[in-house]
Amino acid sequence: MLKWETDRYGGLCADSVKTWLHGQGIDLVGIARADDLILAYPPRPATALLPTARSVIVMAVAHTLGAVMAPDIMLWTRNKMQTSRILDETAEKMGRMLEREGFVSLPISSDKPVEIHKVDPETGKRFRQTRVVGFLSLKHAAVTCGMGVIGRNNLLLTPEFGPHQRLCAIVTEADLMPDVKQVPDLCKGCDLCIRACPSGALTQEGYAVDPCFAYWTYGFKLLPPKRLRQWPNYLRMLLSHGKRRDVVVELGQTAITDVDNCIECMRVCPVGHAWETIRPRTILAQRSSGTGPTS
Repeated sequence: MLKWETDRYGGLCADSVKTWLHGQGIDLVGIARADDLILAYPPRPATALLPTARSVIVMAVAHTLGAVMAPDIMLWTRNKMQTSRILDETAEKMGRMLEREGFVSLPISSDKPVEIHKVDPETGKRFRQTRVVGFLSLKHAAVTCGMGVIGRNNLLLTPEFGPHQRLCAIVTEADLMPDVKQVPDLCKGCDLCIRACPSGALTQEGYAVDPCFAYWTYGFKLLPPKRLRQWPNYLRMLLSHGKRRDVVVELGQTAITDVDNCIECMRVCPVGHAWETIRPRTILAQRSSGTGPTS
């Protein structure tokens, strides 16, 4: 049971919250004021989820390096699920403990559920392909409380683990002292993630969500065609995938384990001092459903 302490202003002590979370296996913890969060698009303020929110507690658990470098991405996916489970179970416990102290709290899962959008909520125009949006942008919340920065690979980079962590959060009425530490720009423009990206989503101009989502989710290197002349290549890609993949079995496995198809931008990123002494010099190619000819 957490022994609650108060800060010099008589409020709940942020350090006691962090100490308990670290004791549960959480690697990194940051705290931000609920009304100060950096917002993604479409904007999802913490107060839209809990109007009386005062603070957002952000938690991170690192992946194991062996899973990131595993020869088959399904091994990574399983590690991702277990990492998410640690985060979600801890957030649920902390949320209940805070509510027993009188602070309404809302844990935000590290994974699902997500909002599903076929139409841009701002313009009303249909997206080229369906997009999913978290109820709270965890990486932007992490940046707000000084845990890291967003790199060229569009991932949160922390000084400790680079892009190799999962995140979750607790939105709470508890008025906790926010973190104000500043993190230097960890992304030095080495271009490793751009060169490693198999979908073309990462370029010198920035990050494109559609090709990344199509490849990461389905293993497709081509987007749904806009023009008639693009259909032959797209159909050849689908035929190639059908020859290599059993759709029924794959759907079953995806429903159980939520298999990903790509983490190449994560694997090549050199940021993260916690792994400096154990990071392998050679990274073996990682097999996934998207591996192989797709056009």
